[in-house]
Amino acid sequence: MFKNFNVPSRAELLAGISLASVMLGCSVQAHAQDVAAEQSSDAPASEDGIVVTGVRASLSSAQSIKRNSDVIVDSIVAEDIGKLPDRNVAEALQRITGIQVQRQYGEGSSVAIRGLTQVRTELNGRDIFTASGANQLNLEDIPSELLSGIDVYKNPSADLIEDQLSGTINFRTRKPFDFDGLKVAATATQSYFDLTDKFKPSASLMVSDRWDTGIGEIGILASVSFQKTAFRQDTISTEPFYTLDPTNATDAEVLASLGRTGQTTTLPHGTGIGEVYGDRRRLGTDVALQWRPSDTLELTAEVFRSDYKFRFDDYSFFAYSSGSAIIPQPGAAFTYADNGDFESGTFIDVPVGNNTSAQTRHSTTTDYSLNLKWKPVDNLTITADGQYVDAKTKNLRSIFGLNGVADTLYQDISGSVPVVNIGLETGLTNPATYTSAFYLDNLNESKASDKTARLDAEYRFDAGILSSIKAGFRYADRKNRTIDTGYRYTGLSGIPSELETVDLGDFFRGDADLFGNIIAFNRGIIRNYQNTLDTLGIASAPAYTQSGTNQQRQKTFTGYATAFFKADPVDGNIGVRVIRTNLDVSGFYQQTTIIQNPDGTETNGPTVFNPIAVSDDYTSVLPSLNLRVHLTDNLQLRFAAAKNISRPSFTQLAPSLTITEPGSAQQNQIHTASGGNPYLKPMKSDNLDATLEWYFSRTGSLTAAAFYKNIKNYIQTAVANREVTFDNGNTYTYEVTSYGNVAKGKVKGFELAYQQFFDFLPGPFDGLGMQANFTYVDSQAPSPATSGPVTNVPLELLSKYNYNIVGIYEKGGLSARVAYNWRSKYVVTTAGNGTGSLPIFNKPFGQLDASISYNVTPQFALALDGTNLTNTRRATYFGIDSRPRDVVVNDRRISLTARITY
Repeated sequence: MFKNFNVPSRAELLAGISLASVMLGCSVQAHAQDVAAEQSSDAPASEDGIVVTGVRASLSSAQSIKRNSDVIVDSIVAEDIGKLPDRNVAEALQRITGIQVQRQYGEGSSVAIRGLTQVRTELNGRDIFTASGANQLNLEDIPSELLSGIDVYKNPSADLIEDQLSGTINFRTRKPFDFDGLKVAATATQSYFDLTDKFKPSASLMVSDRWDTGIGEIGILASVSFQKTAFRQDTISTEPFYTLDPTNATDAEVLASLGRTGQTTTLPHGTGIGEVYGDRRRLGTDVALQWRPSDTLELTAEVFRSDYKFRFDDYSFFAYSSGSAIIPQPGAAFTYADNGDFESGTFIDVPVGNNTSAQTRHSTTTDYSLNLKWKPVDNLTITADGQYVDAKTKNLRSIFGLNGVADTLYQDISGSVPVVNIGLETGLTNPATYTSAFYLDNLNESKASDKTARLDAEYRFDAGILSSIKAGFRYADRKNRTIDTGYRYTGLSGIPSELETVDLGDFFRGDADLFGNIIAFNRGIIRNYQNTLDTLGIASAPAYTQSGTNQQRQKTFTGYATAFFKADPVDGNIGVRVIRTNLDVSGFYQQTTIIQNPDGTETNGPTVFNPIAVSDDYTSVLPSLNLRVHLTDNLQLRFAAAKNISRPSFTQLAPSLTITEPGSAQQNQIHTASGGNPYLKPMKSDNLDATLEWYFSRTGSLTAAAFYKNIKNYIQTAVANREVTFDNGNTYTYEVTSYGNVAKGKVKGFELAYQQFFDFLPGPFDGLGMQANFTYVDSQAPSPATSGPVTNVPLELLSKYNYNIVGIYEKGGLSARVAYNWRSKYVVTTAGNGTGSLPIFNKPFGQLDASISYNVTPQFALALDGTNLTNTRRATYFGIDSRPRDVVVNDRRISLTARITY
């Protein structure tokens, strides 16, 4: 179905500068595995040991983490995040080699590492997630200002927590013992979003101090970050495509009218436009307390909270015959691609739809943790760790729709921006154009919790090849419960009077050839859910029922042992991790019949549902080996081999399936449903990694990496047709989207990364520097597509090629960066609606961002940054280029920031 969008009102321009803080470079908070604890001796530092601020210092710190780690890791420190124009952690992560970012409404929302999306997210080495049925955190939820750094682990070792195919992303927060004494830092930002024409503020504050007391050293840190952003997204859509069947009488008649009898011909059965605008609000807080009663004992307690709100409301207008035949206008000119795919032409008597809708999401994640480190003797370190995570998410979807029939529909999809012209004798801004109206609403909530406890011990040897042994145990109890009303359909008895004219004059920045303005349900009403119900005469919101409930509970019992060794010039570790997983899932199959009322309205009839409950237990044994060879003082070679698993997400496992009979206004549309598969198996991978790393200066390096993953039980989406018969005897075909374990998948590729400051150049050019990286990933897996031109596709969301180029200048108090990120085409989903379940591809695209800052004083700086400066258009297509799907434009953002620190 088409996405729904709408036109924002123009905002009155506001002035705004802010006060704020230079992001402090800080000593790296140790990961639970202590991988990043050791800094290289050449990392820039001040006399008191605090890492010096500045781009050079941050790159040196990140390079030191990578160089000295026991495993393959890439890092970003706080100065990197602060210096790039990145409003959330997904945006920051796109600069790391091998990472590809997925965008939602113009902002980074999730990432893939080396082409795989099965990423584990951690906060200071512990679980962190959003209550949404996923196993990981929605990266758009977290403001980057709360973090001191991010580590990306690309190969597993026995002491790293399992449950990832591609890598682990660990977010590190600041601690009071990172600083010598009192530290206060603040930022404030005013951002302008050009397509929606709005300003939005952001601010952050961090206060930290430490004291010597009679009971030992005590430190307290408190940090808060607030962000508001706005967005608008304009979309032109074409879907679905159907190839005419000459053995079908209706299709044969269409072929004859087109003069295409005996020729392969594919026609689109729908097109439309959407304009969506909305905003995001992030509120993040972090409070940490540290106590060091003696040199051998340290306790850290921390509460981290993320509070994220997302909303949009929109208009969409589309002509859409779904699976029913679309009728060419007699005598009209039609053009085709060489393969018989439609390029341009005119159709008649096409059903049209006009939607106004709204959606909201509110997610909170609160992480409580307590960590104890004890050294009873010099060679032994014991670490105990406890954590409780409480997460909640609420979602609302509200859609008002109008239906009618267009006299003519002209399309031209041969160019980069499709042409759409819809003609009606009554006019698109006349309420008489529409013959029926309906309303859909859906509410759902997810609540999740996680209780974990772990105990680790490491014993270091004073001599010999064996340098240390590390072993530990971990227990985790993760729960998730989702309640859902399902989509409630309400057929309305007439066309409401609360309609407004929508001006589409600036749609697609004025670059689209469209049909003019439209009339639609009032956007101001749809933004308020209760107001919408009152206006439409709907008594109350739909009720949460037992049939809309699904639950998952996953317990894991883990033990591991790792031996670290060193025999110059070789060092490394070897270990094994053993996990017992207990899984219970439950839900319901729900089926609802529509009742035709005497007054012509339609309401939901009786619902029939059956409970489903599935349990599973399995043991995973995951060995790992990491080797490093010091070829010279500055050149080293790494090799890693490991097994790993990635469990299905709770959403993928949820067995619930809801099917509601279509109302009369939806008879000609494709009927869809979606549900999980409780019988999914965990994905398994055998991993091989090798890197060659040359560190030729404090901030200069050239590295190359190669990787290979052999994956079993890989999970992909699939669409299958299901005949559903309702209590009234009506039978409909539904396209049911679910998940399955394909036979296997293989991922292989390589990475190249380079960074350097050109200090050898004469001034002022000695402030120039550069970062560049390139990733090649190749994969192939069986596709659910069974016919048509595409039967084998790469793994979902995987681009074969990806690169970043960042130009840097830092001299005195001036610092500037220009960053360009590009990725090649990738599969959005392996089975799109319509067109024989062809995969949907995203075309190649790149984005240019830039920033410049100046230190007015050592304590005060001003910064200007911008994103999407080249106004990147994104486009998708069904399987082959001659079947375009969406073309999308988003905002450019310009931000002015002031930073201050004491």
